[in-house]
Amino acid sequence: MPYTYEQQAEYQRLFALKRRRQLILSIPLLVVVLAGLALKDRGGTIPFDLPVALVGPVFLLLIVGALLFSFWNWRCPACEKYLGKSLSPRFCPKCGVTLQTER
Repeated sequence: MPYTYEQQAEYQRLFALKRRRQLILSIPLLVVVLAGLALKDRGGTIPFDLPVALVGPVFLLLIVGALLFSFWNWRCPACEKYLGKSLSPRFCPKCGVTLQTER
């Protein structure tokens, strides 16, 4: 389906916004994962006097929340299909709309 220049520009703008949100999400997610690994290696001592029974469920909730947000956000602005695992697709794998121009 051919898109007008205005539609194409809007899809690229929306994709840039979605990509920025994905990148912003990756920073706190990385911190949470690294903190979880660091706590695992500390032998059971938890900072801030948090109950040990609370750490696991909170960690799991944060990871699941990040995954759900990613599946919701990482969609083609034209056809709303999932964009896959690549962080910089130039085209939608489903409908073929151009998401990024050549740099």
